[in-house]
Amino acid sequence: MVSKISEEAQQELGVRAAYFYVEVTTSRLNKITKLFNEGMLVPHVGTVLSLANARTAHEMLGGALHKRGKIVLQVAA
Repeated sequence: MVSKISEEAQQELGVRAAYFYVEVTTSRLNKITKLFNEGMLVPHVGTVLSLANARTAHEMLGGALHKRGKIVLQVAA
């Protein structure tokens, strides 16, 4: 799983995280798209917010409480 969790949240939740940087390339993005389209990569969505609530989503990324899973910003209805 790829995710972002604050160091404070790690300690509170008793989880361990490893940080690394990846160079984004067209080839890698195409591979991820293929896995997603084939159903081999399934995201766990916890919260869906409108783009107008981007600030709230950012606060959740910073450690504010939210449902377990990915935070998704919905751009269009």
